[in-house]
Amino acid sequence: METDKHYFVEGLFIIGFLLALALFSVWLVSTGHRDDVLYRIHFAESVSGLALGDPVKYRGVDVGTVKAMAIDTARPDLVQVDVRLRKDAPVKTDTKASLKLKGITGTVFIELSGGGADAPSLLAATPEGQIPEIPAEKSSLATILDELPKVIAKFSAIEDKTNKVVADVGGLTGRLKENPSLLLWPSKDSKDKEKALAAPRDKTSAKR
Repeated sequence: METDKHYFVEGLFIIGFLLALALFSVWLVSTGHRDDVLYRIHFAESVSGLALGDPVKYRGVDVGTVKAMAIDTARPDLVQVDVRLRKDAPVKTDTKASLKLKGITGTVFIELSGGGADAPSLLAATPEGQIPEIPAEKSSLATILDELPKVIAKFSAIEDKTNKVVADVGGLTGRLKENPSLLLWPSKDSKDKEKALAAPRDKTSAKR
């Protein structure tokens, strides 16, 4: 009986210790992020692949995380993304945000760039009571997709020209096969040779 009581006390002590440790961890995490600053970004492109908790990087260094995403009610063509960044993150008035693709996995993160040494802090330049907003710039992937139709059109034009050249060469080859003597004409008759090569086949040749 005394042994059971002893184990019961030990169990209560272990449970109390674990509970205290959990509360301390929560307090430590909340204290560590107490000075974080909320920023807002509006993207004019799809944020597919971006999820809550994904990192926000400044020149490749983690400076915060994504906290919320929603369609802007005032501008449905924009996606409103709220990010929480460390207070010491160098977010200036010339800082820009863009979406970056991480490897080939399809996951996306937010990359911050800019932030010149002489530019003022965005937080200090934002009126009190407003959420500081970081301007977004088009991602390189979106730029490539926008240019893709133009590239395809150029390739189509090149293909059309190539097909025309191949057709002309094919017609010329056919005429030479029908009349090899055209290659033996003297140079002074070059104009006549050109006319003969350029002339369309007659019906008799076509049947052959």
